[in-house]
Amino acid sequence: MEQIDYMRVGIGLGVVLILLGAFYWAMKYFAGNMRVGKWRNGQRIGVIELAPVDGTRRLILVRRDNVEHLLLLGDDGDVVIETGIPVVKTETDATPKAPMFPSLRMPSRDPNKDGASGAD
Repeated sequence: MEQIDYMRVGIGLGVVLILLGAFYWAMKYFAGNMRVGKWRNGQRIGVIELAPVDGTRRLILVRRDNVEHLLLLGDDGDVVIETGIPVVKTETDATPKAPMFPSLRMPSRDPNKDGASGAD
């Protein structure tokens, strides 16, 4: 029976992990900016939506100072489709968002809340 060379196994595992990391980085790099629609306080410019049209072109909605612009980006050139789209504030923009983590408290049960009179 042959003896296992742990040094070769460790080096092979390390090479595989490095290749997986390089593949992950390449996919993230070529996919573009996936942080779309998240705004920070004081931010003036950002990508709102991104939609692929085909393998080489994509539509991008960009917001700058409360005005949106629709762009078509591709290998053969970039085209401004529409500019000066006003941003309309909706009620959902003003409402506070739900907390990140759900509450673990059980809701209280009020017998009179669902219309029961209490008399059997």
